[in-house]
Amino acid sequence: MISKLTHAAVGLAIGAFASSALAQDVPALAFKSQEIDKTLKIGYAVRVVDINGDKKPDILVCDANRVIWFSNPDWKLHTVIENDKAGVKADNVCIAAHDIDGDGKVDIALGADWLPNNTTGAGSLQWLKQPDDLSKPWQVFPIKQSEPTLHRIHFGDLDGDGKMELVVGPLKGVGSTAKAQWADAAVALTAYTIPANPAKEPWKQYLINDKFHVMHNFLPVQWGLSKPDQVLTASYEGVNLLVPMAEGKWTTYHLGEGNQTTPTGNRGSSEIKVGKLKDGRKILATTEPFHGNQAVVYVQPTNTFNADKLWPRTVLDETLTGGHAVWCADFDGDGTDEIVIGWRDVLAGKPPVGIRIFKVAGEKDGAVTWSMMQLEKGGVACEDVACADFDGDGKIDIVGVGRATKNVVIYWNKAK
Repeated sequence: MISKLTHAAVGLAIGAFASSALAQDVPALAFKSQEIDKTLKIGYAVRVVDINGDKKPDILVCDANRVIWFSNPDWKLHTVIENDKAGVKADNVCIAAHDIDGDGKVDIALGADWLPNNTTGAGSLQWLKQPDDLSKPWQVFPIKQSEPTLHRIHFGDLDGDGKMELVVGPLKGVGSTAKAQWADAAVALTAYTIPANPAKEPWKQYLINDKFHVMHNFLPVQWGLSKPDQVLTASYEGVNLLVPMAEGKWTTYHLGEGNQTTPTGNRGSSEIKVGKLKDGRKILATTEPFHGNQAVVYVQPTNTFNADKLWPRTVLDETLTGGHAVWCADFDGDGTDEIVIGWRDVLAGKPPVGIRIFKVAGEKDGAVTWSMMQLEKGGVACEDVACADFDGDGKIDIVGVGRATKNVVIYWNKAK
């Protein structure tokens, strides 16, 4: 285990790309970085979940050829499965945690056999049962053998019955082609109901939406409209909210336009997370276009939810190389969430990979200005981030996983 504690870059300042969306004179945040591992092949995803039931948030990582977790507070590495031993084809690409079989222990859903340009085959979905002895490998149960370009999975209560469904999003439509920039077939966003005996019974799959193209991520949300959960999507079509209605039908509300400057190329929205302002309005944080160069925020126009109107779009940063990680959290306890943005691509002549935080600097007549701080510069080719209070001090910390850098780093919140 690596336990190197260093000071992170914490000056809250404007970079060279300063624009009207950014302002200065915002109190500084402060973080210290701790690299807890550097043995990843590709850190595709990171989640925060209490694996061992000790009421402390652990770190779960989807590595290319294994699933691993780090126990809080010693951050010791534990293996869930190694693909070659478990009979699961690499690469792993996505994970989601939930007590699937109802035995009181957290299990894991896993998307694997990741071949992003094979739109007619590959892509496997399975779940991993937690053993009584966490030093032993977890048992693998298949859900579906082939789900081409399976890319993201999340649990959500889509029918309001208090039970979770597994929502599954491929990246590309079945049969879509590179010649058409993968826009000649739509993505089928589906959900699986968990059977009474998930290890032995088939999981029933049903369709949520098949109108969007190149859906990089989605997010089940509960916005207080009413149960059940709704689903936010980020795709070539920008940001959309899917609301379940009667008889299995869904209504679509277009909230964010996305980056549509290249209508026949990479476009729209890529990653997405939800945050809030102190006045209760929601913010949608994205990277745009697909695997793009922009950090973007959409601010709810009024604190009365209106899904029939596009939310104003503000570009916070245009210097990302492969924007790929987003989170929203209130790091300084002022009631307004900050936005964490990470990017992964190491390119000659471009700024180093890293992580930035965007903080509200001011607000007037409903319009919001933002300030930026550089959290990480070059140390993490950031594929994914997650946030939680890891040490119980009441302040939200950050964990990031690297692609080219192959590491896991915690950023400890040291704000006064």
